[in-house]
Amino acid sequence: MDFFNKAIEQAKQLQQIAVDAAQKGYEQAQPLVRDGVAKAQELQRTLIEQTPNLTAAAQEQANAALAHASAFIATGKTVLGAGAQQAQVHMATFADQAKKAADATISAVQSATQKPPESPSSTVTPPKTPQP
Repeated sequence: MDFFNKAIEQAKQLQQIAVDAAQKGYEQAQPLVRDGVAKAQELQRTLIEQTPNLTAAAQEQANAALAHASAFIATGKTVLGAGAQQAQVHMATFADQAKKAADATISAVQSATQKPPESPSSTVTPPKTPQP
C-alpha cells in the first residue's frame, strides 16, 4: 500500500507545483518549474517500479500517467529554455499536463486497489440433463 500512497502524494505535489508556477512571473516560476520537473521524474520512477505488479486496468492508467508525466517534463524543459514571453505560453500546458498526470495516477491507484469480482462458488451444481 506504500506505493499507492507515495504515487498519489507525488502526483498531488506535482499538480500543486504547476499551479503555483502558473501563478508566478517568469523569474519566480523557474525554481518551481525545475522542482516540478524533478517531482515528475520521481513519479515516473515510482510508476515504472510498480507497473509490472499492477492489474491490466491499473497498468493502462499507470501508462497514461507516465505519458502525461513525460509531457510535463518536456514542457517544463521548454519553459526553462524559453524567454519570459514564450514561457508564459507554455505554462498552461505545463499545468494541464500536471493535472492529467495526477488524475491518471489516482485512477491507476484506484484500479489497482479495487477488489476483483468474486467468482461463483465452486459448490454450485450444474443443471441436470434429462434422463432418457
